[in-house]
Amino acid sequence: MITRLTSELKPNRRAEAILPSATLAVSARAGELRAAGKEVLNFSAGEPDFQPPAPIAAAVRELVDRSPIHYAPVAGLPALRDAAAAELSEYHGHAFTRANVMVNCGAKHSLANLFLVTLEPGDEVVILAPYWVSYPEMVRLGDGTPRVVEATLDDGWRVRPEALAAALGPKTRYVVINSPSNPTGAGYSEADLQALYDVIEAEAPQAWLICDDIYRKLVYGDFSHASAFRALAGRTEQIILVDGVSKSHAMTGYRIGFLVAPPAIVAAASRIQGQMTSGAATPSQQAALAALRDPACVGAVESMRLAFARRRDLILSGLATIPGVRVHPPEGAFYVFADVSRFIGEGRAHADDVALATWLLETALVATVPGSPFGAPGHLRISYATSDEALEDGLSRIRSALASLDSAG
Repeated sequence: MITRLTSELKPNRRAEAILPSATLAVSARAGELRAAGKEVLNFSAGEPDFQPPAPIAAAVRELVDRSPIHYAPVAGLPALRDAAAAELSEYHGHAFTRANVMVNCGAKHSLANLFLVTLEPGDEVVILAPYWVSYPEMVRLGDGTPRVVEATLDDGWRVRPEALAAALGPKTRYVVINSPSNPTGAGYSEADLQALYDVIEAEAPQAWLICDDIYRKLVYGDFSHASAFRALAGRTEQIILVDGVSKSHAMTGYRIGFLVAPPAIVAAASRIQGQMTSGAATPSQQAALAALRDPACVGAVESMRLAFARRRDLILSGLATIPGVRVHPPEGAFYVFADVSRFIGEGRAHADDVALATWLLETALVATVPGSPFGAPGHLRISYATSDEALEDGLSRIRSALASLDSAG
């Protein structure tokens, strides 16, 4: 008789420390309810509902029809890296070459690669809250330590320089600035960037800025996206860019992002990626090349931006009619971050924003994302990357649901 020894296989320390994505979890539950025949309105999605510009699909069809699809170079197709370098050089007024650009499987992958190849245990990464849910988890994945600096709605969701100064020190490796922001839509002006850099220069001159510019082409009203390279010209070049075509060109499923960094960092990130995913999908890279090079895409992106601007005004008008809900008008992206603290807490039907968002999804069939995973309890992120009709219907459902909470005491 053979006795077999068994050993339970368990996730390691790193895996246990990483939290799941709250935004993906909400979208998954909304999908389950839809599959069960429920008419769910999804205000949790972090992706445009538009078709990408026509030249993008045409580029993919042409590639598929012309030849077999082979692996792409790990760091990206040379033509795409050149096109990204050219576009970003013009925008930022700073000379980038192919050696500065790496193509990744989305901007999230760009950041993860960066943290994996540059952070050492004990390094601190300062993150401005409310923050995109994945920032702290990716820092931990790279063995770094996230340091969170809070902003408030009354400050337009922009971190005060003195608050940033208190978080800086000799261990600070990076300060992450996402402008316009997910989840708030808040944007930092050139003057804002200069004021923040004043305290970085004074308290942590060794620190580098990471500018997550993935929403930079989606801005509204009088706000213009500020390039850190232009705002800080002559003061520092310790700036790393994360960019891509996912949000601006409605290409989230294509999974293409750009890491723009010193050549040595790009080379190191390529080595890591070469052992994990290899190059991003070749058809997706060809599509991204069309997005950057085809002039017809410029007009299509502007049409989407104008539609988002109209939807922004629609949702702000609707939320203004709901007593107890406070918002700061977003400068960009396609989210509003609503203060719903009046409806939660002791003596209320729901203990926190997570419970409130769950209740709205299960009873009103409206999917939003609670603010807690973004570092801002008491809020809901509401995406307006959906049709005008869905926004109007969803606002009506939210208004009725919250009114029922008020009437219940």
